[in-house]
Formats: sequence, C-alpha cells, structure tokens
Amino acid sequence: PLKALKDAAMAAAAAKSAAQEAEAQHTQRDVHTLNGLLKFFFFIVNSMYCLVGVALIGLSIYCLTDAWADLDPDIYRSAATILISTGVVILIIVMCGCFGAVYQEQRTGSCRGRRLLSFYQICLLTLIGLQFYTTVYMLNTAESLQAVKGELASAKSNVTVEYVDAERSLSTKFNDYYFDTVTGSQDGYFWKFVDESCPKSSGMGSDDCNVDSYATTCPDEASCDDGASAQCPYDLCRRAAVTRFLGIVEPIGEYGIFVCIFETALMILTCCLICFNPRDAEQTILMKSGNFAADDARAKIKSAV
Repeated sequence: PLKALKDAAMAAAAAKSAAQEAEAQHTQRDVHTLNGLLKFFFFIVNSMYCLVGVALIGLSIYCLTDAWADLDPDIYRSAATILISTGVVILIIVMCGCFGAVYQEQRTGSCRGRRLLSFYQICLLTLIGLQFYTTVYMLNTAESLQAVKGELASAKSNVTVEYVDAERSLSTKFNDYYFDTVTGSQDGYFWKFVDESCPKSSGMGSDDCNVDSYATTCPDEASCDDGASAQCPYDLCRRAAVTRFLGIVEPIGEYGIFVCIFETALMILTCCLICFNPRDAEQTILMKSGNFAADDARAKIKSAV
C-alpha cells in the first residue's frame, strides 16, 4: 500500500509538472504571438516613417526652388540643409530600427537587438525634442500672423497694425529685394506676385514702376529707409505678403504635429519590443543551472513527462 501511494504521489506530481509545463508553453506561445504582432506593426509604422524622411528631403528641394527663396537665399539654404540632414538621419535610424527588430531576441554578439533598439529609441527621442521645438515655433508664428491678418482686415491702414517678430525680418528682405530689382528685368515669381496680389491702388506694380518710368505713386526708398512706412513696398502689399507667408508657415506647423505623433507611436512600439524577454525552455534552464548536461537535461524532461 505504501509503495502504491508513493507511486500515485509521484504520478500526480509528474502530471502536475507536465500540466504546468504545457500551460507555460501555451502562455509563451501567446506572448510570442503578441510580440510578432508588435513587430508587424513596428515594421509598417517604421516604413511609413521612412517616407517621412523622404518627404523632408523633397521639402528641402522645394525650399531651394521656392520663388520666395530670392528674398533671403541664406535662410532658405540653411533650412534646406537642416531638412536634408534630418531626412538622412531618419533614413539611417529607420534601418537601425529594422535591424533591431529582426535581431530582437539575440542577446549576444555585436548585433544585439536590444542594443540597436535602444540606440534607435535615443535617436528618436532626440528628433522628437527638436521637432517639437520647431513645431511650437512654427505654430506660434502662424498664430501671430493670423492675428495680424485679422487686424489688417479691420484696420484703416496697414501702418496702424504693429509688426510681429516674424514680419520684421520679412519686411526688410521684401523691401530690399523690391528696390534692388525694380529697375531690372522684373522677371520671376516675386514681380508676378506683386502684379497679381498687391493692391492696384498701391501703384507699386511693374507697369508703373520700372526702369523706363517711375511714377510718383511708386515706393520711395529714401523715405522708406527714414521710417516712412507708407513708402515701403512691404507695407503697401502687407496683407497679401502676410497671407502668402502664412501659407508657408502654417502647413509646416501642422506637418510637425503629425510627425511628433507618429514618432511617439514609434517610441511606444520600440519600448514594447525592448521589454520583451522570452522565457527559456526547461532544457535551457536545467543546463544554465550547471547541474545537468544537455543529454541529462533532455532525459530529465522526458522522465518527468
């Protein structure tokens, strides 16, 4: 009877151990399935992020070829350089993130998944900080320009509306470019903008102000330099200029919001992939304990089953 009880207890213990092992394996399969889904979404979002980098490079080309680049070539070149650099960095860290996801469960060697994903996350966090700052600046600029646009619509004169920070540099560049080219060929987008968008009553168009004739209604450079705003080209065409500048700044701010949200989603997915830690098989656990060799560990598992 004692032997039968002992055998029954051993059989119950073996059955319990087998049930626990089966449950652990089932749980592990569920965890691996969830991890596989996270990887799938990570690759999709990361591929879309790659398109964001390509879009930034394309936007840099637009900055170099934009018609208003003639007003301040240095600023546009600097903006293009920053956009190209950011786009290239994004493409590099996208590849790093993809390699990190592929080798996610590799814990040894120079190409460890966690190490690559951690580097990817640090780069991503840096980009989020820089783009957040740029986005806030663009949105604040757009908000101030919207306020100016509203005040200009109700003001009796453009001169009565005070300049905001973004306009101070723009007005100087606008005036300088107008006076530098008014007696030239007057080709290009700037003079097309002046003729089509500036009020006809301002008398500052190419028909009235050119190398052959300079009407009395044309802006006067000396008076403008002395502070007479009514004689400055920018003030005469201020509403149209603010609207055009707002059409550049506002989309950049909205694009920045989209990119920041996109990068935040990538941060969350990356954290999930870094935190994933697959459970070792029972054979591996027995071998790591140092008490069993590989063959002994297999025999121990088979006898338990």
